[in-house]
Amino acid sequence: MPDRPDPVGVTSVTVAGHSDSLPVLEREVTVLIRRSMESLWSAGYGEHPEVDRYTYPVMVLLDEHGPQRLTVLTRRLGHSKPTVSRQVSRLSRAGLVATRPDERDPRSVVVRLTRAGAARVEAVRQARLAPLREVLAAWPEEDRDALAVLLSRFNADLAGYRATE
Repeated sequence: MPDRPDPVGVTSVTVAGHSDSLPVLEREVTVLIRRSMESLWSAGYGEHPEVDRYTYPVMVLLDEHGPQRLTVLTRRLGHSKPTVSRQVSRLSRAGLVATRPDERDPRSVVVRLTRAGAARVEAVRQARLAPLREVLAAWPEEDRDALAVLLSRFNADLAGYRATE
């Protein structure tokens, strides 16, 4: 594999002479979140002010998994029911999602994307992919694939993590 510049100036992860990568990982995840939220994806949500970094994940889950009970959305997002209810209400008022009582349990609500919502998800996805394509244009395909696999694994493990107090 050809040598490529290392962004932190080292060939292996070292912290104060130790090989513990966790402090570096903590720092890099923090930088990733800050950069992705502030500059990379702060725009691109389109003409609907209801679609933002908080409501877009709701729409993505509905796009990927189809109609779902509000309780399932809440669990998948890792947010409280009132928070997800507010997000769904915003999207519903904008005509991007629709709700109906669950046939098996009328006390439960099923949420689905509307056609306008599905179109909005795709438009936002394309807007978010554009800067990613630019940033990763020089990366070999196997590096992009490895990053995708590792981030998927990391996020799956985070989803299963429950902090103890």
